[in-house]
Amino acid sequence: MIDETLLSILACPVCKAPLQLDEGRLVCTQTRVSYPIEDDIPILLADRAEPVHPDDRSQAHATSGSRA
Repeated sequence: MIDETLLSILACPVCKAPLQLDEGRLVCTQTRVSYPIEDDIPILLADRAEPVHPDDRSQAHATSGSRA
């Protein structure tokens, strides 16, 4: 699991927006892409980003602002 302190300083490598933890991946709601987490290490490489599916996007928006 990603430490909350680390999560608070991570940003999207494309647009620099904050990232949100969602089902084992980091999601950027600005660019609507997700980044994998492998062995508790966030892989913040633009070429590893995957588009967020419309069903997932509503979940990401619902949790925006919930980062503590």
